[in-house]
Amino acid sequence: MDTLELSRIGRVINLPEDVSFRDIVGEALGQTAEKIESRGIKVSIAPNMPIVYVDRMRIVEVLVNLIENSIKYMGTQEKPEIEFGQKIEGVERIFFVRDNGMGIDPSQQDKVFELFYKVDKRSEGTGAGLAIIKRIIEVHGGRIWIESELGKGCTVCFTLPIANVE
Repeated sequence: MDTLELSRIGRVINLPEDVSFRDIVGEALGQTAEKIESRGIKVSIAPNMPIVYVDRMRIVEVLVNLIENSIKYMGTQEKPEIEFGQKIEGVERIFFVRDNGMGIDPSQQDKVFELFYKVDKRSEGTGAGLAIIKRIIEVHGGRIWIESELGKGCTVCFTLPIANVE
């Protein structure tokens, strides 16, 4: 099913709309609230999130996947945190989801976006989630990457089109 989903993403996309990135984060948090609360995770969202021009449903799907991965790989963190933010570098606006979990070895960071690749072969899931979200970001004209060190948490960065709002 995941392979079919991955191939479908490149062709079928809902019409993009102007939507606040903060609202998208809110929807994703709503869908994962039970898991977040059960782990006692502190969530923070940066102020002044921009309006993006995206397929809202697909970007919510991206964030839900990233939140679930953060929770899954939080490890034994006593004060688990997930942060949603953005920064501007040059002409690019970069969004990020950062956690203070187990982190990912730099040698694994590109591989995690490959279909069916799993850092921990024993973990749940098919290993298709990050491949699917990479495809969703690419269909939006963006790119996605990881900044992380083992034991120092993980930051997933991505770019999205910003709405032309007056």
